[in-house]
Amino acid sequence: MNLKILLKGIVAGLVLTFILSQCTKIKTTDVGTELIPEIDNISTFDTTLDVVAANYLFADSALPRLGKDAAGSVAEFNLGLVSNDPQFGRTAATMFFELKPPGYKYVFENVKDSLQLDSVVLCMKWNSTWGDTNAVQSISVYELEDNIKPDSIYNTDVAFRFRDVLGTKSFAPNILDDSLVLFRQKLAKQLRIRLSDEFGQRLLSQDTADGEPYSSDSAFRVFFKGFAVVPDANGVGNSLMSFALSDTNTYLKLYYKVTKNGSVDTTSRKFVFSNIYPGGCANRIQRSYNGSQLATHLNKPPGGDSLVYIQASPGTYAILRLPSLDQFKAVKGNVMVHLAELSMSQVPGNSNELDNYLTVPGTMYMDFLDTIQYVQYPFLTDAFLSGRYDVRVFGGFAENTVAPTGQVVSQYRFYITRYIQNFITRNSPNFPIYLYAPYTVIYPQLRVIFGVTPVARGRVKLGGGNHSSQKMKLRIIYSLI
Repeated sequence: MNLKILLKGIVAGLVLTFILSQCTKIKTTDVGTELIPEIDNISTFDTTLDVVAANYLFADSALPRLGKDAAGSVAEFNLGLVSNDPQFGRTAATMFFELKPPGYKYVFENVKDSLQLDSVVLCMKWNSTWGDTNAVQSISVYELEDNIKPDSIYNTDVAFRFRDVLGTKSFAPNILDDSLVLFRQKLAKQLRIRLSDEFGQRLLSQDTADGEPYSSDSAFRVFFKGFAVVPDANGVGNSLMSFALSDTNTYLKLYYKVTKNGSVDTTSRKFVFSNIYPGGCANRIQRSYNGSQLATHLNKPPGGDSLVYIQASPGTYAILRLPSLDQFKAVKGNVMVHLAELSMSQVPGNSNELDNYLTVPGTMYMDFLDTIQYVQYPFLTDAFLSGRYDVRVFGGFAENTVAPTGQVVSQYRFYITRYIQNFITRNSPNFPIYLYAPYTVIYPQLRVIFGVTPVARGRVKLGGGNHSSQKMKLRIIYSLI
């Protein structure tokens, strides 16, 4: 490694350690306790500052990358179609993956000519569904034409070629929680799609001789490159289902009959994802905003937008500016900031906007753009505790509140007290703030990475800085010095 790069990394690590060592208070202990002096409007005051907000779409370079953890397990993948979200348009989620023999040479029985196909079924372990579980999804399974690299991590805009429908299924996602007893085995939380007999016969008729598909992993990957599991683009589904590829209940099962000693018996073989030759995988998430409410709020008016649309990545983000903070500092001078809380509330949609099904992100996140070095940077002194990002300290999780209409909606609050104090007393710049719901956050300059919210799940319409009844605002409790 280059010595200069190594020294830079060491310095960055030391700086991060020093900064974090200076901020060990938990915000939830500070806020709302006797540690904040009573607001008497003589020496301690409470004020609210305006926020200017604008909506943006994430560029391809910022799309999530879904890979494997240290144990080799893959993140949950999404599958399905959201066909008519009035707020955010359409979303289609496709899964690409390999299922392979658990080892080589891979044999059935030594009586190959006596084998008779019964059926072949693709089974995928279901974890959860986001959206309307009663709206029917139509799913098709295809054969991949391109190999997936098992050692590669793909962005969510990845596309692989595929051909030949192997099987289809239409179903309401609510059935995925049902149990099924099959071949004396109880199966639950599994999507099962029967594939064509022609495909099953192809699998059953291969050999283990040198160069044949069951002789080695490389030979099998030439013979069969994997599956594309695709939602019907013309469907009416309104949900995303998540599946666990690395789970032992995800597999391809080949059922067949074999004649032994004059009697016929039914048996099976599995093709799996996690084995000594791990499979490749990718998850494609396609967003289309044509005709949506969001599409009419991308013009970035100079005075800010009345509505802010945040969709879990790969989706949207907002840039927040605080020009009123400059005015506050100019008028008040040096003050002691006891609390700086940036809050925002969901604007409830009409009954046809599907808020009951297409729910809000459980957690959102903020950082700021250092316009001097032009790099995004975390709120280190406000968001980190003992060197780790802590949502309890920083805030950003969805809380229930009541809108002026009487409806229960979600509210988010972020605590940036130390950041605002540094702006007041240390003349730190008033940088633009990024608000979003990311899958992961990466700061290469600090060698920091952490997760925030699941891919593609969650969207919310918030009041902007000039909304008539649910304004985004910065609340400051401060004392004169």
